[in-house]
Amino acid sequence: MLRLIPPVGGGFRKVLKTCELNGYQIPEGWTVLYEINQTHLNSDDYDAPTDFQPERFAKDAQPNKYSYVPFGGGIRECLGKEFARLEMKLFAVHLLRTYRWELLPDQDLSMVVVPTPHPRDNLRVKFGRL
Repeated sequence: MLRLIPPVGGGFRKVLKTCELNGYQIPEGWTVLYEINQTHLNSDDYDAPTDFQPERFAKDAQPNKYSYVPFGGGIRECLGKEFARLEMKLFAVHLLRTYRWELLPDQDLSMVVVPTPHPRDNLRVKFGRL
């Protein structure tokens, strides 16, 4: 899930030294945008990038350490990454063990990514205790 819908779409960085990328010169001082969701859909790193293939995350299967970065990477990786992962797992377990739930009909579930990823109609759900 985090690969296809990362919690943040990307970020901005200031170019510290003029460099070249794919034949384009990027001048020192420019601000560049990196997009996490586009990195996760890169067909150079992932065969069939939109397919569900959990085996692609085996320790020896990832093409490079920056091909999967839902919480950023390197020295700017999110400090709350492990807490966020734990929180998501605990919430899912509690939701599945404690409640019955169903999506309400007639919703537009297409994704909107501003300011953070969420369904267009905000995912209306009916909950009840088990």
